[in-house]
Order: sequence, then C-alpha cells, then structure tokens
Amino acid sequence: MKQRVTITYPAGPDRVAAMLADPAYQRGRIERFQLEDASVDVAARGRGFVATISGSVSPSHLPAAAARFVRSAVSFGLTESWGEPADDGSRSGSLDLAVKGAPVRAGATTSMRPDAGGASTRVVVDLELSVSVPLVGRSVEEKALAQANRVVADEERRGAAWLRA
Repeated sequence: MKQRVTITYPAGPDRVAAMLADPAYQRGRIERFQLEDASVDVAARGRGFVATISGSVSPSHLPAAAARFVRSAVSFGLTESWGEPADDGSRSGSLDLAVKGAPVRAGATTSMRPDAGGASTRVVVDLELSVSVPLVGRSVEEKALAQANRVVADEERRGAAWLRA
C-alpha cells in the first residue's frame, strides 16, 4: 500500500537538514514511542547524512490489529538517508525500515524542497508499506497508514519547537 505525506518545517532546508542530522533531535523523535533499548546513530556522508534508529517494541505498544500477530518484542532498524544539497538546498533521500519478528516491509523515497522565498521547507515522503498476513494484511496496512496524519502533525510541532529554540 502506498501513501504520500508532506511535512512542512518553518525554516530553510539548510536548517532543517541540520536538525534532522542532530542525534539529539533524532532521540527526541523516538522518545514518544516508548521503545525498548533504542539507539540512534547519525553519520555524515559527504554533505549528506544517514540517521539510523534501532530498538524493539513490545507487543503491548503495537496497534491492536498488529499486536495479535506478534508474540514477542519486534526488533527494527530505521535508516533515514539524505543526499547532498543542490544549489537551492533541496535534497533527495530515502527511508528504509527493517523489521524482525513481524511480517512487515516498509520504505519510502523522500525529497526536501524550500518553499517560495525559502522561509519554510517541505519534506515529501512517498511511503510504501506491505504486511504479509493472509486475509488481514491489507486491513493492518490501512490502519497503520491512517496514523500518518497524526505522525505528520506531531513531527511538524516537534520540528517547529526545535527550530525556534
């Protein structure tokens, strides 16, 4: 199942990229998920960067539709990669999610572009999610992607607060 989401940050792409490449910001992003043994690593790649978050989620913190198919903690690794900036600050990137202990595959292509005037930045995320559970996989995908608006609103609020500080 595919879905496009757009996140708007109140700053130019250089500041947004610096925020996303900050390990403290990445740790703040994951605190709300109550992950077990979470870790964050951010590495420069030329003028781009790669942020990797890994950890595990107990079944009690998963949506009910998914939790009934999982017996123990689900280990994951989420890698957010951003390439080098173009002259206007725009960047291309990707998100890759590796999940152990659940029949889930997810990934995305991403783009970061300044809005007219450069006072804000739009990040477009083209998500692709696949849940391989006979008969109910599509329903679990729909429920997971239905949460996207809530996640976008939370990310926009957290990003705006970070950029104001």
